[in-house]
Amino acid sequence: MHPNYPERHEPGHRPLVNRGPAIKLNSNQRYATSADTAAMVQRVFDAAGVPWQTFVSRNNMPCGSTIGPITATRLGIDTVDVGVPQLSMHSARELCGTHDPIYLASALQAYFERA
Repeated sequence: MHPNYPERHEPGHRPLVNRGPAIKLNSNQRYATSADTAAMVQRVFDAAGVPWQTFVSRNNMPCGSTIGPITATRLGIDTVDVGVPQLSMHSARELCGTHDPIYLASALQAYFERA
């Protein structure tokens, strides 16, 4: 959650830095995450002992789409939009927590070691 724009986030779904990777969800399918892929990545995070959080855009505010839905549709690959919470996305001065990249890397490493 950007401290200058708290009104742009749902109170129960505000991504916070250093609280773990965020799984992006959108009921209008603006992100690639499905119920199945959200559940799968949650199991991966839990098995790796990595905290995670969800990001849900307010339903009265437009959200950006990602290349994920296009890629998932055209390739037929189960996809999840997940990443490190940050301030000023797509800005020259992006800022993220120091723990979140490590959390995400640890979860991915654990997943690929078991795959």
